[in-house]
This record gives sequence, C-alpha cells and structure tokens, in this order.
Amino acid sequence: MSRKAVRCLCVAAGVTLVTLCFAPVASAAAPPGTNSAAAEAVACASLYGVSANIGPEPLSACQWDMRAIGATSAGSYSVNRGEGARIGDIDTGIDRTNTDIMPNVDVAASCVFLYADTPTANPAEQVTRGDCSNKAALQDLAGHGTHTAGTIAAPINGVGVSGVAPEAKVVVLKAGTEQGFFFTQSVVDALRYAGDQHLDVVNMSFFADPWLFNCRNDKEQKAIIQAISAAARYAQQRGVLLVAAAGNEGINLSHPTVDEISPDFPPGAAVTRPVNNSCVVLPTELPGVVVVTATGAENLLAWYSTYGNATDVTAPGGSRFQTPTFDPNRGRVLSTYSSTASDLDLEAALGRLVQDANGNYYAWLNGTSMAAPHVAGVAALIRGAHPGMSQGAVAALLRRTATAQPCPAALDPGVVFFGAPVQFCRGGAGNNNFYGKGLVNALAASQ
Repeated sequence: MSRKAVRCLCVAAGVTLVTLCFAPVASAAAPPGTNSAAAEAVACASLYGVSANIGPEPLSACQWDMRAIGATSAGSYSVNRGEGARIGDIDTGIDRTNTDIMPNVDVAASCVFLYADTPTANPAEQVTRGDCSNKAALQDLAGHGTHTAGTIAAPINGVGVSGVAPEAKVVVLKAGTEQGFFFTQSVVDALRYAGDQHLDVVNMSFFADPWLFNCRNDKEQKAIIQAISAAARYAQQRGVLLVAAAGNEGINLSHPTVDEISPDFPPGAAVTRPVNNSCVVLPTELPGVVVVTATGAENLLAWYSTYGNATDVTAPGGSRFQTPTFDPNRGRVLSTYSSTASDLDLEAALGRLVQDANGNYYAWLNGTSMAAPHVAGVAALIRGAHPGMSQGAVAALLRRTATAQPCPAALDPGVVFFGAPVQFCRGGAGNNNFYGKGLVNALAASQ
C-alpha cells in the first residue's frame, strides 16, 4: 500500500494536446546502477526461461506478472484490451514525460486533490480545492502512482511494458503526497470526483493516513470512517467499482490485535495500541470494495501481504524469494516509473531501476500496491466489454473467473527471512483467507 510500497520497496486529450501541455523536461543522466532496457530483457529471459523477444513489448520478458494472469498476446490481449473503459487511480500522480504511459492518460479528466493545508504536500503539487485546471501538479514526485498506472493500462506501443488493459484510459486522481501520505480530505474529494466522473473502476493502493486502523470508539477516527465511507458510497452509487490493496503488514485482517504504526503523522507520534474488529483499515474494509492480496511468481502469498476473510481475489505483487533462481530484484513487479521520483538514486543503487532508449524509467517494486492495479485492469476489461454491467456484477465476475488456489504447503521464505508475522491459511481451493476466490484471470474474465 502507500508508504510501505513507496519507501520500502501514479476528454479528448490527443497526443498533440498532451505534447503541448507537457513539453518533455530535460532529464539528468540516469543514476549510477540504472539498467538498460535491452540488458534487462535479456536478464529476465534467462531468469524466467522465455525469449527476450517474447513481446508484445520490449520488456515483456520481465512481466512474469502478466503471464501469471493471462494478460499476454495469446491471452487476453487477443480478446479484449479494455477499449472504452476509464480507470481512476487514486495515487501520487503520473510522470507527464513518460511516453510509455502518457498515451493512455486522460489528462483533461485527471485532477489533483492536494491543498495548501495538506500535510507533507510539496508546493508544486498543491492546488485550489475544486479546481482541476493545474495539470502540472499531476507530476508524480513519488513514483508510486506512475507504477500503478502502468500496470493498469500501459499501451502496446512498442515501448517498455504493457498493462492489463492496454487500450483503457487512466484518469489520474492525485491524492497522495510526495512522501506517500493520503490524508482524509484528499481521499474523500478523490472518491467523490470519481463518482462525478462516473468512472468504471478506481484503484486504491494505499491506506488513509494518519491511522492504519480507525477505531469507532475514538471520536476523531470515527469521523474519518464516516467521511470516507460516505464518499465511497457516493462513488459506488454512480457505478464506480472500488478495488483496494489488502495491506503490507502481513497480518490476518480478520483478527487484528495491535497497531504499532499509528498515527504515522506527525513524525514520532506513533503509539502501540490494542485493536480489534471494531477498528477498520480504510479504504480496504469499506463495504463493496474488492480486496486484493499479493502473490509472487510461485503463487505463494507474498511474505508481506495482509490477508483475511475479506479477501476477494489475489494478484501478482512480487517477492524476491519466488523467482526460479534467487534474484533480489526481478521477482518484484516491473512497471513504469517517474523521472521525478525522490528515490531514483536508491532504486538504481539497488539494481531496481531501468531506463529505455526514450529516457523512460521503469522500476521493480513489490507490495499489495502492485497487486491491486492488476485487478483494476481486469475489471476494466470487463467494463470495456460490458459498459452497463453493475459494479456488483463486475466484482462477482472477477471472483467467478479467478483461478482457484488451495492453501499452500509452505509459506514464502520471506516470512522467516524478515521475521514477518507467520501467515495461517484457512479454507479450501477457491475460498480461503489467503487468496479469496483465487488468482485473478484476465483471459477468463475477458471471455
């Protein structure tokens, strides 16, 4: 989800209009350690036992995640590419200079929801509330939003990677700050705007700050629950399907016992406190939200993934412990990244940053933040084929077409390596607290 994925580990605007609005910014040389796209494709081909030219895009060899869910040239791309669907991405914005994702961004409809009184918001990303005209403020200063957007809908255009729904449009709903915080007013405004726009799907790879768990016996937290719940209902009543990441705490959300990271703002304010089922994670535990856990390339629940009875489906989120041979980077999810992300140097130093011949950046990230946009993309395929289908029916089809996964015989080795909470699977194939109804399936949903 938001910070953990960011730190540990966004009308008719044609191409000409986008170019006029956002002239490419002169970029500095790539940070030391950045891999070339050509070399990365070769390395991925060797790791995953596929051709470097497997296609449809230059970096497709690295997209184990798309192969896992059937979003390939022989799979869903041959049936349904999401044409006509509009997906909102409530995240940290978009890299306006990235020529791999921008062709599928609906700039005119995109909007920023960060204000002068939004904590941690960079002045460059602050707007007047209710005014969507400042398109420069869409620029992603964190990288997270550009990554999730690419997974949803990077086009098949001979550049970089492809998304689950490569002919759908992304409406950027920037509610996350440069530091990856998503505060209540920004989330509420983004959800209501999504309803006003009658978007088909909204991806939510974050939790609403400053509380991981919001407890109803606390006046402030109860007010947060009421505000975000009302905004979510508003969007849902206008046909929007809401998809949310389960979280990266590695806990059973059905039986929470302790919250050690809240409040996460201001810095140093966190206290350890007991929590129970009267306390909820937002927006994950809102009624009607499709909840997504994360897997690695071996389809094991990722070591960090929160899980529980609320799980609807699972999707690739990545784990370095689940590659055919151990690889500390390429078991994550590769997607578009922002040239203005604050952690470019770090990602490059870790060997997780890639740059193509056009100067576009890509990064290997993992988290349930990376899993949720796969599901949002599949929902876009459904909505593209069936524009009038209700959000409840779309959610049901996501579950019904998922590939059933039984409780695994072993856990992701990352649980032991990191000393993460031990995960306990309960249920059978196609109905358990790790995977819900199973691994989301783009091809089956398309058919």
